[in-house]
Amino acid sequence: MKNKTLEERVVALEAESYRNTRRFADVDDEFGLLRGAVDELSADLREHRLETKEQVAGVNQRLDGIDGRLDGIDTRLDNIDRRFDGVDGRLDSMDRRFDGIDGRLDGMDGLLRQILAVVTPATPEVVRQHVGAPTG
Repeated sequence: MKNKTLEERVVALEAESYRNTRRFADVDDEFGLLRGAVDELSADLREHRLETKEQVAGVNQRLDGIDGRLDGIDTRLDNIDRRFDGVDGRLDSMDRRFDGIDGRLDGMDGLLRQILAVVTPATPEVVRQHVGAPTG
């Protein structure tokens, strides 16, 4: 059977060619289906990526708004802090004035006790009863 005639060989080659052509047509159809599916998925991915970019842009815009509001709050807190620094300075000044007034009142109290001791010829017990306990 190795010695086929030329015509048998031609018929065999034509049959093989037909089978290969048919097989390639089937493969082309499958590639066409795959290419269509890939194109469809690519379109879906592009659409999804665009939607995602829009959503991220919206989130970024909201975060920028929140950041702006937080900056405003920070500025207000800084202003409040400066006002409290001013109030603290004024309270320190008032505290120093009250210390001065307290010192002067202590001096006046001592002076009044001396005057009372000179004016009233009484024992220290009488002075203590009328004026109060001596400071010191």
